[in-house]
Amino acid sequence: MDIEQIKKTIENIFKAMSFSGPEIEIKKDNTQKDKEIININLDLKTKEAEPFIKDNSEGLSALQHVLRVILSRGGTTQSFLILDINGYKEGRKNELNDVAVEAAKKVRRTKKTMILEPMSAFERRVIHLKLAEQPDIVTESIGEEPERRVAIRIYP
Repeated sequence: MDIEQIKKTIENIFKAMSFSGPEIEIKKDNTQKDKEIININLDLKTKEAEPFIKDNSEGLSALQHVLRVILSRGGTTQSFLILDINGYKEGRKNELNDVAVEAAKKVRRTKKTMILEPMSAFERRVIHLKLAEQPDIVTESIGEEPERRVAIRIYP
């Protein structure tokens, strides 16, 4: 795993798009029990974030995928990379947590299954994790990409 290679790749992608290079903040977390797994959080600060976060953040997901492929090459250490731009994912996570809580309240009140809008895997995971805290609520992903959604219902 080469952090400098990741930085250079990000800078080259931005340059190819005629954007100024982003400020790159990297946080490595190897406090896991398994020392062979390292979590890497990259947060990019840029004025040109719009192309990456529009259309359900497809550009951000694509860039994250490219960087994960680069990280996985030739290393013996397993790395998990999370990429964010201007705090977009963190903000979206907070919004989705609110959506999940409100949806669970409605499901409890109506006793009817609620199906949310199509979401990315990241977004569905946020909903699942938030509602996993609720013992009377069950979630499942249904449908096929790109129309995959979260269904929320009362536990049996």
